[in-house]
Amino acid sequence: MKNNMLCKKQLDVGSEFSSLPSGRFYSDQTGSSGEQFREELLRKKLNELESGEKLLIILDENVEGYGSSFLVEAFAGMVKYGYMRKNELLSKLEFKFSDSDFDFFKKRIIQYINEATFDSKVYLSTKK
Repeated sequence: MKNNMLCKKQLDVGSEFSSLPSGRFYSDQTGSSGEQFREELLRKKLNELESGEKLLIILDENVEGYGSSFLVEAFAGMVKYGYMRKNELLSKLEFKFSDSDFDFFKKRIIQYINEATFDSKVYLSTKK
């Protein structure tokens, strides 16, 4: 990369996933669960990053808010299921929001990732 600048790719939750992200598992039948977000979008975007790139997650565009079950499954699940160690995941994520209320969700995501234990669970999809 030129001039040691880190390139950023974006993931706009509201436009690329759902304006109502909720629920933990596919089986919750919300159609916008944390499991679905992680398995179908977040993992793919993270795997597409090149060395030194970061994924900028836009939290507040067309999104009212997030439940804790969604955030735990979506983000801490990356660590819990052994996809990525917490330090590696945190080093690849950045968050953007205009509404200062969304700083709460950013802090929760970081907290949940830090509390997760790497490879502590075997992932079994709840998708039917």
